[in-house]
Parts: sequence; structure tokens; C-alpha cells
Amino acid sequence: MTDPAEILARIGEWTAALRERGQIDDAAAETLKQTLADSGGERLDEADDTLLVIMLCGPTAVGKSSLINVLAGADISRRGLGATTRAAVLYVHEQDDPARVYAYSHALGDEAELVRHRCDALLHKVLIDSPDIDSVMLQHKELTARLVHTADLVLFVTSPEKYKVMRSARWVLGQREQRGMAFVLNKWDREALGVQYDRRAELEADFRRVLADQGFADALVFKVSALEQPGGAENDLPALRAWLETGISQSTGAALRQRRLRAAWGRLAAAIEAVLPEPLSNHPFLPELKTRLAAGGAVAEQGIEVDAAMLDPAGLDDNACPSTPGLLGMWTRTRQRFGATVSSLRSGVSFLRSPEPDAGGARRDAFGRRSAAVLSEIAEDLIRDASLARLSLGPAGTAWTAETARLDRQLAGLPVAAEAEVLANAGRRTLRRMAGIACVYAVEILIVAVLLTAAVRVGIDFVTGSYSPGSLFLTAMELIFILLLIGHVVASLFFPPLRKRLRRLVSQRGKSVLRATVQNLLSGLNDHVDAIDRLAREGRDLLATIDRTVTTLVTDARGRAGVDRLFGQSAPERTGQPIGAATEGGQPARRRPRFD
Repeated sequence: MTDPAEILARIGEWTAALRERGQIDDAAAETLKQTLADSGGERLDEADDTLLVIMLCGPTAVGKSSLINVLAGADISRRGLGATTRAAVLYVHEQDDPARVYAYSHALGDEAELVRHRCDALLHKVLIDSPDIDSVMLQHKELTARLVHTADLVLFVTSPEKYKVMRSARWVLGQREQRGMAFVLNKWDREALGVQYDRRAELEADFRRVLADQGFADALVFKVSALEQPGGAENDLPALRAWLETGISQSTGAALRQRRLRAAWGRLAAAIEAVLPEPLSNHPFLPELKTRLAAGGAVAEQGIEVDAAMLDPAGLDDNACPSTPGLLGMWTRTRQRFGATVSSLRSGVSFLRSPEPDAGGARRDAFGRRSAAVLSEIAEDLIRDASLARLSLGPAGTAWTAETARLDRQLAGLPVAAEAEVLANAGRRTLRRMAGIACVYAVEILIVAVLLTAAVRVGIDFVTGSYSPGSLFLTAMELIFILLLIGHVVASLFFPPLRKRLRRLVSQRGKSVLRATVQNLLSGLNDHVDAIDRLAREGRDLLATIDRTVTTLVTDARGRAGVDRLFGQSAPERTGQPIGAATEGGQPARRRPRFD
């Protein structure tokens, strides 16, 4: 059998995990938390508890303190107006361990008074005098509401003047089927009844009708008076004392405790089932959620390609090819100056057309903003649609919002970082760069060789007086032009333009960031789904564990005699009927566990 204290600890951890995953709202979480706290007061964490806790409670000024003093044979509780009882008073046998009682001191309060006695008839039986259930002091009512969870048996004390108060009746209804209840009609004497003394039978019948309306058709009622009554007047005080001392046998006390524990476990199971999440792995909206997220990432990548293609870094010199002193170097420098002039003119025209700056630096600052906005909007739409589809994303949705908010800053810094990397790599000595330089200089040498050959031939012809045909000049020019084209191709092959290299690098990095972001979103979603599935399994395991725990609380048939009527049942309980299906307030709970 699982340790009850371990079960309660697991339920507490499970509840905290539910709140962390957003699967339970504040109201439901507070209800479950309160039910769990009440379960601690019910002493569910006590694996072996032999104490029978009997609590006296009732409305104001019905004589509870006087009654417990008479039962104890000593002034253990203050008499007077009902509101004077501001703390619990415990009447405990000196052989009983008071630490067992104070183990649930969160319900008893710090000001609980402990009175020890030697009445062996009340061994293992604790009498508690509690504040009034209708006290004008809010803390008194709250203490009684917490204290009742420690009681196995409630003696509801009222008087002929108070028994019709519906507030008291509702309180009685809230305890039905949760713990045994017997009723004491106090002040049952001529002095208190006055002119109604001769109508005692009618008063009793009317009181029983009130109890029957609250579910106690065969209630155990004691009509008592704490005053000395000469002449043998009707007074069930001796019968009440005898019932408390000897009428409640050890087996009956065990039956009362087991019935209370079963009802408490039932309320706790109902509270768990009310917030039990459904597994998300089979949710119909989950595949669409993942598909739309992946499609949104693809759209954002297309935006990155467009932004990268539009990058025009004005501060980046596109001179990737080394400057050579020959004709090829002059051609390369001229082409670069012409390209820079065209770029400047284009930027100027764009500035005049638009009132907002559209220079390369401004464009780099805004890089990826549209893609980040697209992905952020898609994430927001998915979070909203998931909520409408009853798929709570919980912390995954919060993580999505934070992840897409960081994306804008991550993308905006890519052009600057990539430009610095391109510039750093441009002057680095690599095998490719060295081979490119050798090829460029080889082309320059060939061009010089052609020029020298043509010049030597023209010089010789000039000296000898025989002139070469004009085709020689054209052939030399064609050969130089071909070598310039070859040099241009070689330079482009080994030294691609820095701006083109920058755009390609920024596009690759931007796509990588987007893919990583989408993957993080999907990973967070998958982790959330796995966590909810695990919580659903843990919740079902908790319910099964509670079922197994309750099956061990089998009531002995001998102990059931007279117990059913204390729980508002006039007939013996049928096998298979759930007895822990009443919540606080007497309303039926969801009847998943069958506790018998």
C-alpha cells in the first residue's frame, strides 16, 4: 500500500505542475489547493491513527461550553456568550499523545488549549470545543470551518430557540456523508423552555423534521440540560455521556474513521478529476498547428532572401581583387569607381523620392524586420486559434512570444556582423587567394608581353622602313581585350565581389536563424505536449492509487451497526455505492472513483 503522506505530496507536486503548464485556472487551483489542505486536516497522511476526534459545534449561545464542562466534570471551557470561545479547547486523556493531535495544528490554531484527564472511558477519544459557526468574528467561523476536517464525529449542539436557523441547517447539510453527526438539543429544561415546556414533544418532532430535510431522516438526537433537574425531569445527559464513553466501541470508532477517510479521499479524487487534463498528443488541432508554423517559417525565409538582395552597404569597398599595376588593374579600378558612382546616384535618387532615410545603413538596421513580424503574427494567430480549439499552450505560448520578440534583434544585427566577417576574410591569406593573385599577375604578364611584342614589331618596321599591315594592330588589340576578359573572369572566380559575398552570407545566416527559431518553437510545443501527456497519466495514476487506498478502508460489519444513521443513512449502505461523492456544501461531485 502506498504511504498516504506520499500520495498527498504527489498531489501537491502534480497541482503545482498543472499551474506551471497553464492547465488550471486560479479558481480551480485554489479549490484543489484548499481541498488538499483540508485533506491534511482530515489526517489522511496518518497511516495508523487510533484517535477518535469528537467535535462539539453549533450556533451562538446554545450552551456548548457548559455541555462539555458537564461531560468532562470540570470547567475546561469558558462559559458565557458564544463568541467568547475564540480558540479550540481539547479534552485529551493523559495517556494519549497530544503530538498526534497537534500534528494538524494548522487547523487547531496556535491558541488551542489542551486539557488532560484520567477518564479511562474516554481513552483514545478527543473532545474538542469549537467556536460558533455563526460567530460575528470572521476568524472564529474560519477556525471552525478548518477544525471540522479533523473530526470523526460531530456533536451538533443547538437549542429550542436556535434549531430553525437555516444557516445552521446549511452547515449541517455540508457535513452530511463526510463525517458522523449526532445532534444535541440543549437547554431541555423548564427554566429554558418556559411556556413551551409542555410542548416538548412537538418541538422534538419539529426538530426532527428540520433534520430530515437536511438528509438525516433517522438522526440520533439527545435532549439534554446541564442544569440540575429535580423530580426526574426528561434529560438525556446521562445517555449522552454513556454513549460517548461506552456506546462508541472500538469497532464503531474504527468504522467512523474509515467512513470519514473514504469520504475525504472521495472529495480529493473528485477535485483531481475536475482538473484532470486530456492528453494533447491526440488533439485534432495539433497537426495543423505544426504545419502552419512550418509554413510561416518558409514565408519568413523568403522575406530574408529579399532583404538580403536589397542590402547595399555603402561603407563596403567591393574591391576584392588585389590591385595590380598593369592594364588589368587599371581596368578593374575604373570599373569599381564607375559602380560606386552609380550606387551613390541610386541612393541619392531614393533619398529624394522617400522622406524616410533609405540608405544602406538604415536598411541594415531594419534587416529582417518584416520576416520577424510575419513569424510573430503567425505565432500570435496560432496561440489564439489553439485557445479557441481548447488546446492550451500554457508556458509554450509565452515562450513563443518571447522567442519571436528576440528574433527582430537577432536578424537586425546580422548585416553588421556579416560585413565585419567578410572584411576580415577578404585580406586573409588563403590558398585560393594566393592562386587567384598568381593568375591575375599571369594575365597581366601576358598583356605586357603582347604589348611589348607589338611595340618591338612596330619599332623594327619603323627602323627598316617596311611597315606592317594594320591588321597587326587590330590583332594586338583583340588579344589584349581577350586577356582582359580572361583576367576579369579569373578575378571574379577567385575574388567574388564583397557585396555579393555579403548578401549571400547574410541570407544564409538569416535563414539559419529563422530555422532555429521555428525549431525552438516546435521543440517547445513538443515538450509541452509531452508534459501534458505525462500530467494526464500521473493524474490517472493518482486516481487509481486513491482507489486502491480506499479499498483498504473496509468497514467491519460489527462496526457498521448504528454508523449509517450518523451519516444520514437510514438503511445499510449498498455495496458498490460511492460514499465519497459529496463535496463541501452537500453538492454531488463527479463520481468517477467508486469508494466502497
